[in-house]
Amino acid sequence: MVFGSIVATGAGLHAAAYYIEHHTKLGSVATVLSVAIPVAVYIASVYLLSILLVRTWDAFHGLLLAITAVVLMGAALLAAGGVSMAACLLLVMLAPVVTVVGFELLGHRHAMEAIAKTLAAGK
Repeated sequence: MVFGSIVATGAGLHAAAYYIEHHTKLGSVATVLSVAIPVAVYIASVYLLSILLVRTWDAFHGLLLAITAVVLMGAALLAAGGVSMAACLLLVMLAPVVTVVGFELLGHRHAMEAIAKTLAAGK
């Protein structure tokens, strides 16, 4: 799932290049979604792998996923509103940044606690 979503993101970017060059019949929303959906699948699969490895779920993860979803939906809504493809794709690019910044600020503490609890329980 991780590698497939990476490949699909590349294909979506290829579709975006065709859109920018006016060589496609896809609309702006469909083109943005062709990038945003694989990015969402990638981020969700990374969280799923984390949950499977640590065997715990944290509300902080849910918050980060919700903010990420808002960013990705915002990109599609901006495309529907006529905002340029470049701006929409820049917004899609910020979706993984939500997770990175979240973990750098607070998430690393949550991860350490979850790993310590899992190791202490002997799971």
